[in-house]
Amino acid sequence: MTDVIKILAVIAALVLIVFPAWWLENATLPLPAYRKGGFADYAYLVYSVLAVYGSVLLGIAVQLVRAKRTRQRLYPFGVFKAGLGGVLAVAIAFFTIDGIYSLMRFGAVEKGFGNLWGLVAIFWAVFGALVSAGLALLFYAWRGGGYWRPGSGGLGRVHKA
Repeated sequence: MTDVIKILAVIAALVLIVFPAWWLENATLPLPAYRKGGFADYAYLVYSVLAVYGSVLLGIAVQLVRAKRTRQRLYPFGVFKAGLGGVLAVAIAFFTIDGIYSLMRFGAVEKGFGNLWGLVAIFWAVFGALVSAGLALLFYAWRGGGYWRPGSGGLGRVHKA
């Protein structure tokens, strides 16, 4: 039974991880017939995917380093929270830097990103949550519901009794 749960967890994880990139591609790439598909046509997609997946992976990487240094157990829910924490940190940093830049350049904070910052923040958070949940499910399936043994660096497998 646990093998079936692991397989279902991997399938759900792959769907959750791939869905944001698939949705962004379909939402941003209806190219007119006269466009050839250069980098300018795909720039928004590349930046969006890098923002979502990069912020999630940054949060998880920070959590992995912290868990390894302090020799703490790492659970799948901790991986999920770390991914969302990375999204939150990078989004706050992005909007703060954009606000400061637009204040210096244009003389007003709202001139830089305009009135779309709320929508961008919502989509960033939702897609970040989906990717974080997918990576947490992969961690769960890979570790079998267990956790990383303290000091093992993720190499030793420990099952809950």
